[in-house]
Amino acid sequence: MRSPFYQHPSRMPWRATPFSAGLILISALVALLSDTGANRAFVTPLVMAPNVEFFMAEPWRLLTPALLHFSWPHWIFNALWMFAVGRLIEWRSAGVWVAVVLVSAAAGNLAQLVFGGTIWFGGLSGVVYGVLGYTALWDRLRSDVYAVPSVYLGLCLGFLAVGFTGLDRMLGMNLANFAHLGGLLGGLVVAIVHVGFERITRKKLWT
Repeated sequence: MRSPFYQHPSRMPWRATPFSAGLILISALVALLSDTGANRAFVTPLVMAPNVEFFMAEPWRLLTPALLHFSWPHWIFNALWMFAVGRLIEWRSAGVWVAVVLVSAAAGNLAQLVFGGTIWFGGLSGVVYGVLGYTALWDRLRSDVYAVPSVYLGLCLGFLAVGFTGLDRMLGMNLANFAHLGGLLGGLVVAIVHVGFERITRKKLWT
């Protein structure tokens, strides 16, 4: 893995993180073409599959809800997090970035389907929680830290708590709380597996 990037994210060249750039741009394009969810004909093939038969026939539905955003502030919020934190992971390892994004997206989408009871949700928020969970746990277990401020995860955990208390609906929001929680757990799992793999690899090098 490449050494951590400790400067401001704006100083990181975009060519060094093409996957992050691509994800941000594709999600923006989907928001534009779907009219932030108003164009149901465009959105319907991308929402979560309601049952196993759908998954077998259209497996992309496990991931594509992450590309949907139902307002531009929602997209901007997620894009900024991916810019500030997600790119730090890709800077070090594109493979790890792909693992975090795919696992957190799938875990978040499945959690929202199973426990939230709906297929009509979307956004990169679950991936954002996965990215924050991965970096937070990595920083606790490793010396080569990402140095992501702990307040970032604290803010998102507070946001998660607001959602589960029902205050989000009182404030006129409808948060995909289980997608956030599932994404967070997905990111933590990737961190645990990655740290374990690194330890095993290091032991083999020294034996």
